[in-house]
Amino acid sequence: MLEFYASEAMSCPRRIYFRLKGYPERWPEFIKVRLEQGVNTHEILQEILEKRYGFKRERHLVLRSRRLGLEIHGRIDAFREFPIEIKGKASVPKFPLENHIAQLNIYLRWSEAEYGYLYYVKLHEEPMRIISRIDFSDFPVLRGPNFRTFEVPYDPYLFKETLRQFYSVKKAYESEKLPSGWNDYRCKFCPYRYLCYPDGG
Repeated sequence: MLEFYASEAMSCPRRIYFRLKGYPERWPEFIKVRLEQGVNTHEILQEILEKRYGFKRERHLVLRSRRLGLEIHGRIDAFREFPIEIKGKASVPKFPLENHIAQLNIYLRWSEAEYGYLYYVKLHEEPMRIISRIDFSDFPVLRGPNFRTFEVPYDPYLFKETLRQFYSVKKAYESEKLPSGWNDYRCKFCPYRYLCYPDGG
């Protein structure tokens, strides 16, 4: 069975295709810094959720569809009765991003939870400067400067759409036909940009 990742839900089909084909990732230097800050931010928040509220970190899941011939793998950042997904961003968005909602939706499907939470936290070289100012008094809804919480209900229609997209990439992979990409501002953050823009454009 072809393996997809929950974090690829509703993301660029071409990026998923390149990953399935085994092309090496080449992250831009400025993204490598953000990735490191993101890891540090995740670890601190996960530890707080584990010690204060009994959440499990990095809960692995697999959803299989034998009919479609694919499976979805994921790691929930924090899980107890419901999933919490943590997203470190250079700037905190006013609304949750569609692909992040789709990723969390997979976790909701797997856990059979009615709702979960997206935590957006601003990246910083010293994550505790941001995290120390978060108000946990209304947990699981957290508040604070450079932080935003979104409560997200399970959406069966979005899950079907996610499966449809993964299946479409699967068909492209099997026929070796490169799917169309996003071709927008997000391309500059992609580890496969060098394949879509070999001239560096």
